[in-house]
Amino acid sequence: MLLRTQHEFMFVGRDEGGFVENYAYDIGEGGENSGKIYINIEVQNNPVDAELIGETIFDSMRKAFFADLEKDPYVRFEDAVRSTNKALQKIKEEKASDYIGTLHVVIAAIVGNTLYLTQTGEAEAYLIRRRLCSTVSEGLGEDSVEEMFTNIASGSLEPGDFVLFSSTRLLRFISKTDLAKILSGRNLISTLGELKDYLMTEVLGRIGLTGIAVSEGAPALTQKEHGQIKEHLEKEEFYDKKRPGKSGYALKDTLNTLTAAVNDLRQRVTALADKGKARVSRSGSVRREGGGLNLKAMGKDRMLVTLIAAIIILTLSIWWIKGQATEQAKIEGYSVTLNEVQETLNSAETTGQYNKDQAGQMLSQAKQKALEVLNSGYHRSKANELLGKIQESQDALDGVMHPDVRTLADLSEKRDNVSALGLLHLGGTLYAYEYNALYPIVLDKVQDPLTIDENETVIAGAVYDDKDSLLFYTKSGKVMEFKDNRVSFVDTADGAFKKGVAIEAYSNKIYILDSAGNQIWRYTRRRDSFDAAEAYNINADLAKGIDLAIDGNIYVLGNDGYITKLFSGNKEEFPIKKEPIDPLENPTRIYTELDMGSIYILEPDKQRVLVYYKDDKTGGASYDRQLVFDDMTDLRDLFVDKDTNKLYLLDQSKIYEVAL
Repeated sequence: MLLRTQHEFMFVGRDEGGFVENYAYDIGEGGENSGKIYINIEVQNNPVDAELIGETIFDSMRKAFFADLEKDPYVRFEDAVRSTNKALQKIKEEKASDYIGTLHVVIAAIVGNTLYLTQTGEAEAYLIRRRLCSTVSEGLGEDSVEEMFTNIASGSLEPGDFVLFSSTRLLRFISKTDLAKILSGRNLISTLGELKDYLMTEVLGRIGLTGIAVSEGAPALTQKEHGQIKEHLEKEEFYDKKRPGKSGYALKDTLNTLTAAVNDLRQRVTALADKGKARVSRSGSVRREGGGLNLKAMGKDRMLVTLIAAIIILTLSIWWIKGQATEQAKIEGYSVTLNEVQETLNSAETTGQYNKDQAGQMLSQAKQKALEVLNSGYHRSKANELLGKIQESQDALDGVMHPDVRTLADLSEKRDNVSALGLLHLGGTLYAYEYNALYPIVLDKVQDPLTIDENETVIAGAVYDDKDSLLFYTKSGKVMEFKDNRVSFVDTADGAFKKGVAIEAYSNKIYILDSAGNQIWRYTRRRDSFDAAEAYNINADLAKGIDLAIDGNIYVLGNDGYITKLFSGNKEEFPIKKEPIDPLENPTRIYTELDMGSIYILEPDKQRVLVYYKDDKTGGASYDRQLVFDDMTDLRDLFVDKDTNKLYLLDQSKIYEVAL
């Protein structure tokens, strides 16, 4: 049975600067055996190469799949997937780190009534048939180790089927039942619109969708009729012979639309004609059609349909001409914008030699304009190239470094489901801890974990040098002390410690940050217990506080990146010079000590540690540099050993060592 497919692209969610793209292509010739290819792709953690990766996958599939139409379609698809794997491997080999980001991709082809499919990452494909939804890409990426695409699935399509490709796992946001219900509509565009309305309140990031409606095919135009339409468009200079298809077919889609309209109208005319041939007149005689164009015999219905067909074709032609003019104006406008971006970039590189702040503002403006062009879908390659150069200039001004990292210890060797919280250093031994266990690291080896408590849940820890011990603060507001390989509860004269989010020790005192109460509670040690709580904060706003560090002054880190400095309970001015162009937005940890000249701040979302010099003249700090760790996505704590000048980082299960 001859099938007809119609597809539409859709994007849902906010554009957060990641790369999400949809592709579709067919060569428009070669008969039903030629087929169509569809690609949904998302590239994470590699904005510089994302466009290149997307184009590489698209070009590799397109060239290999349509290279030899005489081959079996499955073999063609398999060859194209193999070619795509080789092209991606080549990109990896050209990079020093062998890392091209995280890919979520669905690649599909439809030839005749058969769907061919491969997948990697979290991208998925769904088939809706008779109001039932199936995940047809399930399991395709499970065996992928070295190659990106390893498995291929294929199956038959039927009239009435709806195929949906998504760059992420859509069933996180909608049930199979609701998805099938929405996608069982008759109109492709309105169906996808309804799906978008449903997902808008659920989806935070940006996802790309391709919807394909499958229906019973109508008789196609003859080669002569197709050629006449194409010849007409070429004469009017509408047919772009140079531009390949991407994210739709540009002019070829318009030609196909006109062709489909003419086919549909021709079928109606034929049906009416057949009806007219068998129509019985009132006198009982049968009217028969003669040769040539007989308007009288044609009848009013056929004349009306023919007139409507002519009007529709004329209207579509006019619409397309206007659309092309508007499209060309957009392209030229975005080209001018990119030239402005290049000029601003050149000026910023010169300005940065004597005025970092002004250069930073110029680069931010240039980046915003380049992103505007990138998100428009035009000049994407050039826009990505300029964004890469802007990032390089920002990195140079910010002193961005990508240091070598050594894995010091793997806690999962001792406990598979470890979920580490923090790092502590006492008496030459490094410790990692989680909610109920402590892991000593001796000579780069993880020792057997020590249970902190069976019932309490640890949320923070601190080194208590005054007693040569470690303190652990729990969710219920209790404090436990680890000393001489034993853990015991420590009391306070209040009967219970104040609840907070972080704890730090200095001299014979401990400080608990209570951001909800806008306070820092200070406790003084008396032998084996602590005195009653003292309210330390006098006039600072600590509502956004998430962590604190002490060197005689107390530094409170806010979740917005703002640092509040206090001395004797009073807020002190803390100006920061030469702040980074890429601002601190969502930090989690701050670290410094007495006699340490720098302050270190961890920002896991951007996979970096920022270093600030303390400025004794102003009482503030001066931004110095940042250490970026491209392959670490779940950093949880840091520790700096001032004696060995080494930085230690912690993620869910591993400890890393970095030379400063």
